[in-house]
Amino acid sequence: MSHCSNCSHHEAHNHESISGVSGGFKIILRRYIREIVSGVMLVIGTLLKHFHIFPDTENEFPLIEFVWYMVAVLPVAIPIMIDTIQTWRKGDFLNEFTLMVLAAVGAFYIKEFPEGVAVLLFYSFGEKMEHSASDDVRERIRRLIGRLPDKAFVVEDDGRLKAVDPQSVMPGTILMVRPGERVPVDGILQGSPIDFDTSAITGESVPRTYVPGEEVVSGMIPIDRGAMLKTVRAFADSSMSRMMRLIEEAASKKSHTESMLRRITRWYTPVVMCLALLIFFVPYIVSLFPGASPFEATVWLRRALVFLVCSCPCALVVSIPLSYFASMGSASRFGLLFKDSAHLDSMRRVDTMVFDKTGTLTTGRFSVKGISSSGSFNADQILGLCAAVDSESSHPLAQAIVEEAKHRQLVLPDVTDITSVPHGVHASLAGNEEILVGSRRLMEENKVAMSEHKEPYTEVCVAIGGKYAGSVFLEDSVKPEAVATVDNLRKSGVRHIWILSGDREEAVGGIARQIGADSWRSQLLPSDKQRIIGELQSDGYVVAFVGDGVNDAPALTAADVGVAIGGHGTDMAMESADMVVAGDDLSVIPDAIRLSEKVRRVVVENIVFAFGVKAAVMILGALGIATLWAAVFADTGVTVITILWTIICLVRVKPRKTERS
Repeated sequence: MSHCSNCSHHEAHNHESISGVSGGFKIILRRYIREIVSGVMLVIGTLLKHFHIFPDTENEFPLIEFVWYMVAVLPVAIPIMIDTIQTWRKGDFLNEFTLMVLAAVGAFYIKEFPEGVAVLLFYSFGEKMEHSASDDVRERIRRLIGRLPDKAFVVEDDGRLKAVDPQSVMPGTILMVRPGERVPVDGILQGSPIDFDTSAITGESVPRTYVPGEEVVSGMIPIDRGAMLKTVRAFADSSMSRMMRLIEEAASKKSHTESMLRRITRWYTPVVMCLALLIFFVPYIVSLFPGASPFEATVWLRRALVFLVCSCPCALVVSIPLSYFASMGSASRFGLLFKDSAHLDSMRRVDTMVFDKTGTLTTGRFSVKGISSSGSFNADQILGLCAAVDSESSHPLAQAIVEEAKHRQLVLPDVTDITSVPHGVHASLAGNEEILVGSRRLMEENKVAMSEHKEPYTEVCVAIGGKYAGSVFLEDSVKPEAVATVDNLRKSGVRHIWILSGDREEAVGGIARQIGADSWRSQLLPSDKQRIIGELQSDGYVVAFVGDGVNDAPALTAADVGVAIGGHGTDMAMESADMVVAGDDLSVIPDAIRLSEKVRRVVVENIVFAFGVKAAVMILGALGIATLWAAVFADTGVTVITILWTIICLVRVKPRKTERS
């Protein structure tokens, strides 16, 4: 440590880089140690045989060579044999495990030991590649549990705060939640009105004012000052805990997606095994008839084993997961992060795309869209009054109003006695006139007469001396790429575009019409979004949900493909999703569908090519024309070709917007 402290800035970075590389190497070594050992021994054994270092045993059994390759194959063979026995115990005998074991045993029987090792080595490596992403997702979920509130501050009788485990807090306990900290347990607000960031539950960026006596649910965050709460339920029954259960229940309803290889080998394995048996037994049966040639058991057994070795689907074992992982690597370069190859595959089947509104389709940043006034006040005076009252507020609406007033270079009037009240602010203007600035609810509670408003904007009302003076209308702007994204989704085969939001109907409907959505629902809770996703799936639609908030987590998990917006998205949203958009650019989502279709096409091409070559060699082998070298090419050679084709087609895939530029 003392040596590193004297390094230059550049050298320090080098140390970090070397440390990162070393850590990555250790992870790879731990994960693939069996395959590395077998692979190294296979290469060494091949070299020893090539240079005739193994004893020449032309007329004897090559014991030393046999023992070498048996030791080489054991590291990968033992786990495969365990899996094989487990599937046999379940009554599943005709699977890829059986085929691999028979192919390896057959290769060893005809003294082609390197081929026997390679069969199980390729298979073991391919299987580990396929499961790597799933292991990473499980680790992320374990880390997610640790991000829930882990402390609650109980107010003791003498007024001091005591930090306790939230799970030990019982109903009726008084808690203090400091500004910026998340409420750990549902409770009733005590004391005075407080603004809370409710985005964890509602998904909306506008804070809400809670008054004493109202229930504040876990996951919310007090903004300006600490909140005193009297808990109403235990941690396990609070909102954040229920949210986690919704995620777990939705995850448990997801059907297990079989890998493409297992779907192929479900019929491929029994067919190949039956054909290999027929190659051996049919000539034997024919030899029993009078006048038939005598049965040469060694010849036909060798042909059957060549057939079996040739049939080994190593090309598929390696190229199929490689195709998906190469695509996932390409996707990550333009901001798409898939957690599992199954979800990349599912994107091509999506026909219904469902969006959250705030922070997903919109920027979450408000702007003034218009000002109305009545009586003797003009628009600038209404805006100036609002800005003067809101000048010290951190509320997003207030900040937008103040920014607009600065842009217009308005001189703000002097206001005094600024006080936060439910649904707005109370203040005094020169001459002791009362000012109210806030929502229509504030106006109604103070009996201020107003006309009805149905515009798709958020309204901040102003009353002076008990009379309505005017309103400022604000809009959460739509992301500039949202309309083009919807258009490209339709071109990619998505038939239905929905919006699900907790916002007002007018605001949601306005956004839906602006981007060209087919349907929308407003004023929804997280459980409502999850329910609607389930209803769409029950109607036969393949649904992708795009969201960014904790409140979107149940819907993200319930959807066939959950897509989290990562730029400003919450940890829980990204943990619950199957795919994460690394930034905020929605335009890459159609690229995910295009990439899914392309990887599927490459996989099919590899399957057709591999099966075509193997079928030809197997037929020639059964006829005694193809040798074991041809069988080796049909296995290892085809594997290399499919890998190269996969790399050429998928490693350098670019997003559509890059190709257009």
